[in-house]
Amino acid sequence: MSITTTQHSLETVSYKHSLRKAFFQAIPNVLIFTMLGGVMFWGHHTGWKMPKVSEILGTSQNISGDWCASHLVPESQCIECQPALLPKDKDFGFCNDHGVAECVLHHPELAQTNEPPQLPKFDTAQAIALVNRPENNSRDTLYAHRVQFTSIESANKAGITVDIVGESAMTDVITANGELKFNPNYVGVLSSKVAGTVAFVFKTVGDDVKKNEILALIDSSQIGLLKSELMQHLVQLQLRKKTVERLQAIVATIPGKNFAEAETALRETEVALISSRQVFENLGFEIPGNLDANDPQQLAEQLRFLGIPKDVADSLPTEIRTTNLIPLRAPFDGVLTSMDIVAGNVVEASKPLCTVSDPSKIWLILSVRQEDAKNIRLNLPVLFSPDNGGQTINGKISWVNPSLDPQTRTLQVRAELTNPEKQLFNNTYGSGQIILREEPHAIIVPQDAVQATPDAHYVFVRDKRWFEDDSYKFFHVRQIRLGAKKGRNVEILAGVLPGEIIAVKGSNVLLAHLLRGNLGAGCCAED
Repeated sequence: MSITTTQHSLETVSYKHSLRKAFFQAIPNVLIFTMLGGVMFWGHHTGWKMPKVSEILGTSQNISGDWCASHLVPESQCIECQPALLPKDKDFGFCNDHGVAECVLHHPELAQTNEPPQLPKFDTAQAIALVNRPENNSRDTLYAHRVQFTSIESANKAGITVDIVGESAMTDVITANGELKFNPNYVGVLSSKVAGTVAFVFKTVGDDVKKNEILALIDSSQIGLLKSELMQHLVQLQLRKKTVERLQAIVATIPGKNFAEAETALRETEVALISSRQVFENLGFEIPGNLDANDPQQLAEQLRFLGIPKDVADSLPTEIRTTNLIPLRAPFDGVLTSMDIVAGNVVEASKPLCTVSDPSKIWLILSVRQEDAKNIRLNLPVLFSPDNGGQTINGKISWVNPSLDPQTRTLQVRAELTNPEKQLFNNTYGSGQIILREEPHAIIVPQDAVQATPDAHYVFVRDKRWFEDDSYKFFHVRQIRLGAKKGRNVEILAGVLPGEIIAVKGSNVLLAHLLRGNLGAGCCAED
C-alpha cells in the first residue's frame, strides 16, 4: 500500500514539473507573437510606411514638398540632381601616371585653394612606383559626385570637423624582425694546441683583453719534449759548425771524404732545426733568430719560458715555473665572454676553453618578408630598435643573401654596426626598419580623413567657396594614392595639394551619405 502511495506522489510531482517547464518554454513564443501583433497594428495605422530620414534627423519641418531624399537637401537646391545650379568642371578622367581620377597634380586648377596651388617638391610618380601601394579602380565614378549640406550649421550638427592638408617629413620603410650578433670575424674561440693541465689563469669572464695578451698557461709535457729536441738541435748545430770550420782550415791535408761528411752532417742538423722551429711556430711561439749563438746554459734559460714575457714569468709561483708552459693568447682586442677552465683542469688539444669577442663590431641580421625582398639593395639605411628598450641605432645594408631561407621563406640581410660604447648586446632581438625613401616635404593628412570602398580610397575636400553667403555647401570627392604612414598621419602621393581643406572627423558620415545617394533608388524620389 505504501509503495502505491509513493508512486502516486512521484507521478503528481512529475506532472507539476512538466506543466511549469511547458509554461516557461511558451513565454518566448508569446512575446514574439505579441510583438508581431504590435507591428501589424502599427503598420495598419501608418500605411506600412517607414519613418523618413528627415524625421529621424529632426528636420521634418523643412522638407515638406521640397526635399531630395537621395541627397538630403532641398530639391530646389540639390546640385547633384540639378547640375545646372552649379555645373561641374571638366572631367579629366583617370590619370594613369598617378592612379587617381581628376588628378590635381596634372590639373592644379582643380585644387580648392584661394591661393595659387602648391605642387609637390618631389617626383610623386617615382614615389608611387617605389613599393606596392593600394590602387584605385579606373572605372570607379564616385569621384564625379559631390556631398552637399543645406548649411554650415547642418554640417556642424553632422559632426564634420576639418583640417588643412599640410607637409611633413615622411619615410617609406620595410619593417623586419632582427637580431644583433657579434661580428663572427671578431669572435675567437680559443683552445690549447696540445693536451695538458691548466697551470695558471690570468683573466676572468668580462675582462677586457689586448691582442696577444696571455689569458692562461697550459702545462704540457709535449712542450717540454719539443723544447728539449730544439735545444739538442741548436747545440748540435753549434758543434757541427765548429767541426766544418776546423776541417775547412786543414782541408788540403785531409781526405775530401771527411770534409764532405762533416758538411753533410751540418746540413742535416740545419734541416732538423728548421723543422723543429716550424713546429714551435705552428704552436704559436716566436723563436728568436740568434738562439744558436748562446751557450747551452743560456740556451736552456731562454727556452725555459719561451713565449712568456719576463715580467709574467717572474710573477709565477715557483711550483709552476717549468719548461712545459704554453701560453693561451688573445687574438685581438676585445672582451673575454666565456672562460671554461680553472687551474688544475686537464685539457685536450683543440677543445674550446674560452671565447674572446670584440663587442665594438656587431652585426644586425634582419629577416625580410619575401614580398618585400625585391625592394632590398645594398647601402640602404637601417634603423634598429632593441626589444629591451635600448637606444635606436643606425647602419647600412652591407650584404644581401642571394637565397631565401627555405624554412621561413624570408630574406636574410646584414648591416654592420659600430658599438663603441658597448651598449649593444649579442643575441638581442628587436625590430628593424629599412629606409627606402625619405621625403622632407611629404603631403600629409590625418588617417581619420581617409575613407575607402572596395574600389578606391578617398578624402573629402571642402569647396573653396564654403564661407561665401550665396554659395552651396558641399565637399568634393577625391580619389587618392596613399604613401607612408607615421603616427596618426598618412602621406598622400596624389589626390590633394597643400592648403586644401579636408573632412576629418565625420568623413565616414560623408562616405555613407555618398554611397546612399548612389544606391540606384532614383534621384529626387518622393519622400
